[in-house]
Amino acid sequence: MSRKLSQVASAARASCNPKPAAPDSTAERAAPALESGAEGISGAPPSNTAPYNCNFTYQPLRWGIDSLYLSYPGELSADSECELRALKEIAQGPEYEAAKAQIELCGHFFEVKDKSSGLFAFTLVDDAFMIRLSSGKSKKLPMAYVQVSSRILSHKKVEKIESELRDILAALGDVYSPKVSRVDLFLDFACDVDMEGWRRNAWVTRAKGVAQYAEDKTFTGWTIGAKGTLMARLYQKVIECKKSGKEYLLDLWALAGWNGVLPVWRLEFQFKREVLDQLDLNTVPDVLEHLGGLWSYATTDWLRLCLPNPDDETRSRWPIHPLWLALSTVDWDTPGGPMLRGYRPYRAPSLEYLGTRLASLFASVGAVAGISDFDLAVAEAKKQAIDAIALKNALSGISVDQLFLEQVQGRTREYNLRMNPEPPEPKAPFVRNEYERQSRGY
Repeated sequence: MSRKLSQVASAARASCNPKPAAPDSTAERAAPALESGAEGISGAPPSNTAPYNCNFTYQPLRWGIDSLYLSYPGELSADSECELRALKEIAQGPEYEAAKAQIELCGHFFEVKDKSSGLFAFTLVDDAFMIRLSSGKSKKLPMAYVQVSSRILSHKKVEKIESELRDILAALGDVYSPKVSRVDLFLDFACDVDMEGWRRNAWVTRAKGVAQYAEDKTFTGWTIGAKGTLMARLYQKVIECKKSGKEYLLDLWALAGWNGVLPVWRLEFQFKREVLDQLDLNTVPDVLEHLGGLWSYATTDWLRLCLPNPDDETRSRWPIHPLWLALSTVDWDTPGGPMLRGYRPYRAPSLEYLGTRLASLFASVGAVAGISDFDLAVAEAKKQAIDAIALKNALSGISVDQLFLEQVQGRTREYNLRMNPEPPEPKAPFVRNEYERQSRGY
């Protein structure tokens, strides 16, 4: 551990646990196993146990890195820059041409975006990575600034992900070992504690802001230190999963022993570059070696959930909330729970999901058209789709089949499924009505 982080973490642990617990102390009792059991991916329960309080149940499910941002020094090659600039111009054109704005790198079919952010010239995206690339002429910017997605972090270890990413960037130019620009650590846990059951002053923190949130009158969580260099969030993860499409986490929690009934919450800390610099953590190996120190620093020195004592104005002396004692003692030297067994860097919805949507659509068509036969409802839906396309594109000079092909290729690029073939030479009507196509955004 870096010397500074080691000193801070050690002092923080001492302040959080000033005395060893007595053998019969509630702090020494493990939280009871849920009725469904706590079997992990290999039949072993998660190794973290919680100080037990008779008023609540706590079960750790998964913990690890949720987001990772890496900055790669280096230089984009002249050939790569020329190719990317041409693809970016294609992406800025009509939709039917933008489907060709793709690049294949090490088995990834990246979408080349029509715009980039900040001073970076190019942006490549698939489900695994968002890669921002600087021009080869830029001397102040890194060659690449990369956001690693939470889904691939749920499948592979960081070391393997970084190796794969470096191979991708090496195909574009000269690249060197990255610096960590941001890392988000998380703990998912099932718990029946009322997370709205304390006031904002119960948070003893170095941060300036403490905010709480609700959605449709349902309390969803807390944010401490928003927009700061170190930020914490404690929020209802099941609700967020349904909104963000991360239902795969529900299956991983079930493998860790979740019974599907207890609410699942996430405690998350976001460490930006400024904080990592202060703690002498720069490289990926540095950060991975000191995950426990980062968590300890965040949960004991920077932020604590306390039980307010109205008779004591010195908040640093307030006792720690039993739940926080559990959350702060994650063992980062143990596996962080089940991982996804399979992963592909696609952003496509599953066929199962699309099938569910189609079944609902066919039922709606059947209800409106007065059709109770499934095959007839499907046929009517197809007829209505063809008529709608034909009417909308009557002046564009292209057939229904051609327009459908172009839409399929657009989705193929968006979903990162494969490279689109080069289109054939357009026919004369297509050329005559180019203005109509562009005015309609095709």
